[in-house]
Amino acid sequence: MTSGNAHGQQVEQEAVLEPIVISAPLRREADIATATSSVTVIDEAEIRASAASDLASLLRSYPGVSIATFGGFGSNAEVTLRGVSPTQTLVLINGVRASSATSGTTSIFNVPLESISRIEIAKGAHSAQYGSDAIGGVINIITKDGSGCPDGKDHCSTVTVGVEHPWGASGRVETRGKTDGGLNYGFGITGRGTRGYDFTGPTSWGHEPDDDGFRQGSFDLRLSQDFDWGRLYADGFYARGMSEFDAFPDSNEARTVTFAGKVGAQINHSDDWFSRIEVSNAIDDARNHRDGVPGHEDYRTVRSGVLLTTQKTLKTDLAEHVFSGGVEAYREQIDTNVVSYAVEDRTLAGIFGQYALSMGSFNVDAGLRHDYNEQFGEATTYNLGARYELMEGLSARASFGTGFRAPTFNDLYYPGWSNPNLLPERSKSVEAGLAWQIDPDTSLDVAIYRTWISEAIALDASYLPYNIGSARISGIEATMSHRINESWTVNGSLDLRQPRDQDTGNDIPNRERFKGSIGAVYTPTESLTLSANLLYVASRYIDASNTRKLPDFVTMDFAATYDVDEQSQWKLAVLNAFDEDYSTREGFRAPGRTISLSVSRQF
Repeated sequence: MTSGNAHGQQVEQEAVLEPIVISAPLRREADIATATSSVTVIDEAEIRASAASDLASLLRSYPGVSIATFGGFGSNAEVTLRGVSPTQTLVLINGVRASSATSGTTSIFNVPLESISRIEIAKGAHSAQYGSDAIGGVINIITKDGSGCPDGKDHCSTVTVGVEHPWGASGRVETRGKTDGGLNYGFGITGRGTRGYDFTGPTSWGHEPDDDGFRQGSFDLRLSQDFDWGRLYADGFYARGMSEFDAFPDSNEARTVTFAGKVGAQINHSDDWFSRIEVSNAIDDARNHRDGVPGHEDYRTVRSGVLLTTQKTLKTDLAEHVFSGGVEAYREQIDTNVVSYAVEDRTLAGIFGQYALSMGSFNVDAGLRHDYNEQFGEATTYNLGARYELMEGLSARASFGTGFRAPTFNDLYYPGWSNPNLLPERSKSVEAGLAWQIDPDTSLDVAIYRTWISEAIALDASYLPYNIGSARISGIEATMSHRINESWTVNGSLDLRQPRDQDTGNDIPNRERFKGSIGAVYTPTESLTLSANLLYVASRYIDASNTRKLPDFVTMDFAATYDVDEQSQWKLAVLNAFDEDYSTREGFRAPGRTISLSVSRQF
């Protein structure tokens, strides 16, 4: 289900009538139908129906999203929005920053699909809401909660087991529901293991002729309870993975720990005014070693924060006004046994305010935020957006926002490869779009955008980071979905962009320039659903001089789900069915044909 993007595995008619509530774009709950920038929502049903076996393979076909992997399952995967760098895309787990403060990226390979309830992708600059890193947008990964039991049951449990070829197996046990005392709960345990394959080719640097496997276990928990005065809630996600890889002569295995958790309280002052307080903690820990001998390299980030927000709604005869704002502060600490950083912790704080107006067919939102960073100083960002329903089913939207990214600890302090005088990267982004629900069965969305980035951080000939002049990324995204009849639904998307280095006039390396997808869903009976999706990704430059390219590629995925009864479901999925040999990062081979079979039983 999407708004601002019609891409999806299956059109659900009730989605046209029932409001879809999102939180990522404005950092508060809002109806997606009033969003002034492009937002994509991937729900649990769409995840379950897809052929994807991990988060990277799920996200790669959505417009505006680019994925570059350093191998197969368990390898590092860089996710970017609208052609910016991985460090300029903010990834959240249940609203909590989960990235490394040294590399600036998030270990998305460590978040299993089975634990995810929905994913919100808000494209465009959102630093006015979230501060640093949200230049290209925000991806909020939301784990499963206490909802979702069929037939109004108070409690339910689901067991899922699966196998895949090449060798692999997975399993999950989850329980969700509501107690007699009103406590909503959802928790699950997920495990996975794969034999893998050789991630690099014989000519790649650091190549080892062996299979690179992956083993992982994770636990997720969400709790909430309503009271007369408000609500208490808690979220937690923990994953531990062991990845094998080819890259460095002195290490070929990595143990990675990802944790993101928060506890919070909502206080209802009145029917139209409430406040929240949240305390959060996140850990990103990567320990590299060789052949099972631990202790070689350890990079650890611990981020602890507090968030205070308030929201007030005022209604008049003609309009609704929503005022929201808050303050947040968090502490980042790093610890490593590899090198000694000149600075190993820093405090970041921000204050922000948002205003939204809804007046019939016209919606406006605006925001302002001021950030303080202990290392480089201060930054002020803002956003302004509007949406207008031109006629029933046809809406136009436009937005403008500014953004920034604070340099990482590696950028500033890694001995011999850093620059403590770096300035933060800054951006301006503009977008205009049309969303058209042509009829109950057909939807179309088109968006054009441009992002200007100044003080972009690059590496000189000695691999030292420095601030360069500017970059400009222009693009157009289009999605369409059409339900032919009760059995057939088709969808497609186009994603065209020009990532230009304005100083040299060349394309920025390692950025997608074009991709398109075509999908179809066939439901011959109420129990059986068949789907197919074809993805084409054009060639991209891999050097700043634009003399070398990664070749284009085409992949085809298939999935079939069969409901044995109301409690049991079988699923067969084939990823990269024609075994396309391709790469999204130079020197690293993407997964070949992968076949998986799973069965779920709900109790």
